[in-house]
Amino acid sequence: AGVDGKNFTEMSRHELIDHIENTHHVYVKKMLPELGELTTKIMRVHGINHDELLKIHKLFSTLKAELEQHLMKEEEILFPLMKEYEKSPSVQAFERTKKVMEETEDEHDAAGDILKALRRITNDYKVPEDGCNTYALTFKKLEELEEDLFQHIHLENNILFKNWRD
Repeated sequence: AGVDGKNFTEMSRHELIDHIENTHHVYVKKMLPELGELTTKIMRVHGINHDELLKIHKLFSTLKAELEQHLMKEEEILFPLMKEYEKSPSVQAFERTKKVMEETEDEHDAAGDILKALRRITNDYKVPEDGCNTYALTFKKLEELEEDLFQHIHLENNILFKNWRD
C-alpha cells in the first residue's frame, strides 16, 4: 500500500496519473519558487563563510529549471499520450508514448543525480553551527523535496511506466 492507504499498483493508469499530478506536481510547483528564494537568501547572507552555498544554489537552480520543463513535458505530452493510448491502443501510439517515457526516465536519473549531489554537499542536510533559522528551513525543505521527488519518480518509473517496458 502507498501513502494514505492507497495501493498504487491497483490504481488504473488514469487514476495514478491524476494522483501524481494532484499530489507531486502540485507540491513541486509550490516548492520550487520558494526554495529558489531561500537558496538565494542563504547564499547572500552566509556565502562569504560557506562557499558550498554557491554550489548548492547552482545545483538547485539547475534542478529547478529541469523540473519545471520536466513537469510541463509530462502534463502536456506524456500523460495525454498515455491517456490517449488507454482509450485507443495502437502500435504507433505505443511507440510514441514509449519514446517520450524513455526520455522522461533519463530526466528522472538526471534529477536523482542532482539530489544526491545536494545531499553530499550539504553533509546530509546538516546545518552548520552559525546557520540561522532560514538556513535550517532551507535545508529542511530541500530534504522534503528530495523525499517527495524520490516517491514521485518511484511511482512513475516502477508502477506507471512498468507495463510499457514488459
